[in-house]
Amino acid sequence: MSAARAQRRTARGEAAQAPFNVIVVSFDTLRPDYLHCYGHPKPLSPALDELAARGVLFTDAVANCGWTLPQHVTLLTGVLPLKHRLIYVRRRCHLAARLQTLAEIFSQNGYLTFGFANLNPYGGAWRYGFHRGFRSYSDLFPYNNGFERIVEPIVQSLRLAGARPFFIYIHTNDTHEPFAAAEPFGSRWGATYQNRYEGEVSYVDHHFGLILEKLERLGVAERTLVVATSDHGTEFQEHGFLEKKLNLYEEILRIPLIMTLPQLLPAGKRVQGLCQTVDIAPTILEICSLRPPKQMDGESLLARMLGGRSAPPGTVFAHTLHEAMYMYEHFCARTARYKFIRTVPFFRRTDKLEGNVAERFARLDRVAQQRGGVWRELYDLEHDLGEQRNIVAEAARIVRQLERKLDAWVRSCGYEPRRPH
Repeated sequence: MSAARAQRRTARGEAAQAPFNVIVVSFDTLRPDYLHCYGHPKPLSPALDELAARGVLFTDAVANCGWTLPQHVTLLTGVLPLKHRLIYVRRRCHLAARLQTLAEIFSQNGYLTFGFANLNPYGGAWRYGFHRGFRSYSDLFPYNNGFERIVEPIVQSLRLAGARPFFIYIHTNDTHEPFAAAEPFGSRWGATYQNRYEGEVSYVDHHFGLILEKLERLGVAERTLVVATSDHGTEFQEHGFLEKKLNLYEEILRIPLIMTLPQLLPAGKRVQGLCQTVDIAPTILEICSLRPPKQMDGESLLARMLGGRSAPPGTVFAHTLHEAMYMYEHFCARTARYKFIRTVPFFRRTDKLEGNVAERFARLDRVAQQRGGVWRELYDLEHDLGEQRNIVAEAARIVRQLERKLDAWVRSCGYEPRRPH
């Protein structure tokens, strides 16, 4: 029997006697390269750095979509965005009853379930079905400077749980623009746009640290799985623009992923190789010795954390649809070395558009290869991590391979892409 399998079997035996608790926190718009444990030179994130030191950090985690709603539904269901279909900015959509959430699964297995979201509807609104399975759920915390108001209700929930196992979901919007953290964090690192973002990182890290300290004081930290991640990153003009989640470049798709559980997971481990948001839910369930439902598309990462032979996926995929205002659809196929991006605008005459969207299409005209109303890009991430040199014209074979894989993935999701008109 492998060491990884033996550890999982031991964990299952322990869990049968006393189930692990679970806390999942999503820091909206948090880039991994702005955390010290991921290499940022400033000590912006001591609590998350300590969490990584006590647990497992994934170096190559990527998002399955470039914006908030699809990502959070995938986080809580383990279902790809093109399958759960909560991918629309304005069209009314709701989570299908057949798709179980983590909260529903944990509730059915005797856990107390608590959810804490905010006024950004895409990360937790009742109307999308985020509340399902929670004993207590609120999406009314402030859009900004809300984390400080969440800490005490979370502490009360921990006290209420007592000896019973609990599942807690937290979505904080504070690292999302506008960057205006309460003092002393707002001006801690300076006054520039990126300095203000750094202040937001320190703000959420501080208040998250208060929750981690409470777990220690209550004596439940050793048995609590903590999962810290984000839905996507943000733009700091790497490709000419700020803020908007309107591309599938690395500044958007790279996300942090840290997991700690002292009774099972190793400390200070860094797991290399691709993984994705859709893998998080099945990982949590395997750690807790719960069978994932057939709906889940992801693969558990537990064996990789425990040193097993499980290999990372060869290719991961992402998708973003903006059917309102920006009017385009993005697809991406990413390997360890290459990233292929396909962009389909819904206007053939993009030169007639105005504002930010027109500027973005004008940039694509300059950097991408356009054929049949579709833009294509290919980047060699091994030599061009900043994705500044499109090599689609000189690497046609790789483009064909990745586009075939992308098309097969889209078909496997039962999805019909939009077409230019």
